[in-house]
Amino acid sequence: MMLYSIGKIVTTHGIKGEVKVLPDTDFNRFVKGAVVIVNGKELTINTVRTQNEYFLVSFEGYPTLTEVETLRGFEVFTKEEPTELGENEYHLPALIGLPVYTMDNTLVGEVDSVLELPQGHLLRVLTTEKKKVLIPFVKEFIKTVSDDGIWIDVIEGLL
Repeated sequence: MMLYSIGKIVTTHGIKGEVKVLPDTDFNRFVKGAVVIVNGKELTINTVRTQNEYFLVSFEGYPTLTEVETLRGFEVFTKEEPTELGENEYHLPALIGLPVYTMDNTLVGEVDSVLELPQGHLLRVLTTEKKKVLIPFVKEFIKTVSDDGIWIDVIEGLL
């Protein structure tokens, strides 16, 4: 079972058992009734509202400030994969493990991880020669992404 990080509880809010969550997802994962995992425990979201870039969330069974104090600082995870992806949108964890090919179908290696940087995403690929290379996840290099693999346009110095 894969867990997906969707945010972090940064602090508590008020006295009615709400926590302030800084989201780390592009998908609407914070909805009433959704089950999330915090510190290894499955919690059901009772209420959700927004405050600037944060979500104010309360959980079933945690009605007071005292009870949610123990959740502060923990990441929030979900088991749910996003179901609605638009064209040229990808669930980044699903790219890990995919084979990477050049446009002439030569195997380059396998995606080892996806790095998130301010400039964009990088695929870290473990090559067939056991070398690690970074490939920018932009349309200039990534030509096709499917369940069968990723096809890239190789320029001099990329690999």
